[in-house]
Amino acid sequence: MKIRTFIALEIPEYVIEYIFSILSKESQHKKFKWESKEKIHLTLKFIGDFEQDKILSLINDLSFLEEEKIQRIELKNFGMFYNKNAPTIFWAGLNISDVLFSIVERIENTLIKYDIQKERRKFKPHLTLMRIKNYYDIDFLTRLKDVNFEPVVFESDKIVLFKSELHPTGSVYKSLHKFQLKKTE
Repeated sequence: MKIRTFIALEIPEYVIEYIFSILSKESQHKKFKWESKEKIHLTLKFIGDFEQDKILSLINDLSFLEEEKIQRIELKNFGMFYNKNAPTIFWAGLNISDVLFSIVERIENTLIKYDIQKERRKFKPHLTLMRIKNYYDIDFLTRLKDVNFEPVVFESDKIVLFKSELHPTGSVYKSLHKFQLKKTE
């Protein structure tokens, strides 16, 4: 049996609260579906369908993550991804260290063993805040994108292997394993 999986860096709750407080007036727009706060994370690798009976092996192969240090990250801006000139994702942009880029590369290389293709696109660290489907108000989205705020530097101490279950009301994420990152000395 296959399960839908991905690997993500956990984002502290206070950072997520800060993001939504910045956008509080704007996030009341009823025509848009915002991601729920508990689903906000930095995806390091979307795996997709994965054999459930190989999960323990995958966790073992990813155990190198527990040798990595706590990651220092900066929340810096808002932006959008587009498909054929139509916005599809509204996101919060992040500055990350070269170390986290190399962790992503190491994850990619580890997954080759399981016939998981390497991502062809360059890794763009972001937090998906809203998925935009069918309807969009470009003026509203531009106002959101242009919201200014003081950048926030924070630390993340966990990388999580998640299971994503698709339901009619949306996806539900369940942690399969948490890799604790080391404190910096």
